[in-house]
Order: sequence, then C-alpha cells, then structure tokens
Amino acid sequence: DAYNREITYSTAEFPMGFIDNLPGFVGDALQPVAYGAMQQALKMKVDFDTELRWEKSEYDGSKILQVRAMPQVPVVRHPFTGEPAWWGSMHSHAEYLRREREKVFGDEGLAETTGASRINKTDVYYADTGEKVEVEQLKHLDKVTMDVAVPVRMQEGDMVLLDNYLVMHGRCPFEGTRKHAVTWYKSPDYSKAEDEA
Repeated sequence: DAYNREITYSTAEFPMGFIDNLPGFVGDALQPVAYGAMQQALKMKVDFDTELRWEKSEYDGSKILQVRAMPQVPVVRHPFTGEPAWWGSMHSHAEYLRREREKVFGDEGLAETTGASRINKTDVYYADTGEKVEVEQLKHLDKVTMDVAVPVRMQEGDMVLLDNYLVMHGRCPFEGTRKHAVTWYKSPDYSKAEDEA
C-alpha cells in the first residue's frame, strides 16, 4: 500500500483543549473562529497548501488543530532517468521511525523542549482514509532506504545542494553548528540533459 496510495503528513499540532473547557454555546461559537484564524495564520507562514483537521492529541487526548500537508505520491520518478525515489518526507516525518532513530542517536536535545513544542509532532497517513501508515510498511521503507543510502562525510566549509524532489536526504547527529539554507527553484529542463548525454 505504501507504494500505491497517496500519503500525507502532519506538520504541526496546535493545542485547542481550552475550547472544551468553555460553556457549550461559547465553545461551539469559538471553534470556527479558531479554525479560520489558524487558516489565515498558516497562509501567511507557509508557501504550500495545507489542510487543518480537528483531532485529539495522542499526548493527553485534548482537542488539537492538526496541520497536514496535501496528499502526495509515495514514489516519484526522476524526469530524465525514470529511476524511482521515495518521497523523502514519509521517512523523516514518520513518528515510529523517528523514535527508532532516537534509540540509536539520542533525541538530539528535543526532550528538553517545553510547552506546546513537546506535543508538536509529525506523522504520516494514507491520504484516502487518514489512517497512519502501518509500522510494517515503515520498517520496509526504512530498510530499503538504509540499504541504498550513501554516506557523505562533510568537512568544515563544505556545501551540499540537493533537489528535494529527486533525492531523499538526511543527516546524522554531529557536534557544532550548521547553516541550513533553503530556496525554491522551478523544475529544471531535463531535455537539455538528454541533449548533452
């Protein structure tokens, strides 16, 4: 299923449990206002389409507004070579796989966060049903990914440019600081690469 069904992932969770503590008519009136305000805030913050969903927090069962990315195919093909590549966010946003990495590499200081950041987590879901992608599917994804991963040892001053749509990438824990710069480009014209080949 993880090869054939569209996938979506949660990117943020906004605690809204206070609405449940209000008198019924007040909470009922406030819920669409909170939804609309969060929609507007997201439009100003992110430059991609998202979906807001009322959910219950797995942390404490309280009401949350969960932000999910729009559905995407799980495997993309390179427009020139046709080679398949996993949709990288599926691997990095899966709660199960993140917890497994923490067993090996530690939590990289994330356990020290406080407030809403402690329950602001991501996960991956089937777009058609909203159900989480099964652990067995995630284990398969992780095995395939690690079997073909190519480690690149970087040194101070190195820079890497990657096309997020064609290359799944990640990093291992390290000491020191990094500069993480992101920019968006239009899709390249791969027909030019074909002429040069």
